[in-house]
Amino acid sequence: MFDILRTRKGKLKDKISYELDKPTPDIEVILTYVDDYEKANLDTITKLKKGKTVELNRINGGLKQCINAHGPITKELIGSASKRILGSLLLNKEEELLLLKKKILLRVIFFSLWVIVTLIFITFYESIIVST
Repeated sequence: MFDILRTRKGKLKDKISYELDKPTPDIEVILTYVDDYEKANLDTITKLKKGKTVELNRINGGLKQCINAHGPITKELIGSASKRILGSLLLNKEEELLLLKKKILLRVIFFSLWVIVTLIFITFYESIIVST
């Protein structure tokens, strides 16, 4: 019923059980199910690694800014390095939030336009019916 709430492992188990319950289970079908399961897991790992890579690049950027501004990072410059790293991480989070707000605003505008066009169409349609 709520297939989206089940784990990939649970879905795999159900598919394999269904295939094994058949009078003549096909091993190739089961292997296909396992391959799909492994591919989904690898895709998830790749996606997580990509997210970490983006964060690491942001941290590297903050460190490079500090080194370019002050030279080698020493105990006295740790605060500056921390601020620059935090700034590079927060800047991108603020950009992501702004992008999300823009997407929401566009959806609201399109929905409003759809409502207005629908109301105009209904009014026009009713006027045609009344006039005939």
